[in-house]
Amino acid sequence: MQILSRLKEKTILLVEDEDIIRNNIASMLKHFFKEVYTASDGYEGVDKYEDYLPNIVMTDLKMPIMGGFELIEELKKRSSKAYTIIVSAHTDTELLIEAINNGVDRYIIKPVTEDELFEAFEAYFKKLDETTPKVVDLNETTKIDIDKHLAIINGVEVKLNKKENQLLTLLCVDMNKAVSYEEIEYQIWGSDSMSLSAIRSVVRDLRKKIGSEFVVNVSGIGYRLR
Repeated sequence: MQILSRLKEKTILLVEDEDIIRNNIASMLKHFFKEVYTASDGYEGVDKYEDYLPNIVMTDLKMPIMGGFELIEELKKRSSKAYTIIVSAHTDTELLIEAINNGVDRYIIKPVTEDELFEAFEAYFKKLDETTPKVVDLNETTKIDIDKHLAIINGVEVKLNKKENQLLTLLCVDMNKAVSYEEIEYQIWGSDSMSLSAIRSVVRDLRKKIGSEFVVNVSGIGYRLR
């Protein structure tokens, strides 16, 4: 099943104040994700998000210290890419409407089932595929084919390696926004150790292939496309 192999490349943060529920859900998630991070309240959730930049955030709605809506509001300030799932025992229509207004991607009613989780993860990949461009025109003569790992320059195909293609995929999601060093590190290297010189090495090789003018360093932040 394709979704299983794709999940193995992704990370998730679970925020839940009840220990038993948190441990049970985390145990289920660990079968599917590359990494599962946990937090017991919204403030810890923000810290864990900043530390690890997970692909998906799943949070309880009602928590004594910073609830789910407040947490998601804080995360959206930090990254427009955060895919958020609310898990709640509440079925009120008003809460569902508030969730939509707060930009929540998915709302799951407790108790959580594996089928509901997979529906949420399928929706995540659908959104990811829709928002990640397949072919990007950098200018009239230079194109990037994300799916085929190719740069096409004046009609000539140039093969991109895995890290070069991953970096371009990140940069192409929002070409006007810089992607931070931290996000590049986690999305490309994951839990492996990485140095700034390693990122610069990938950027240097990429510039040799597509041209030095396209990948721009934003001092103290990261890189963006021009």
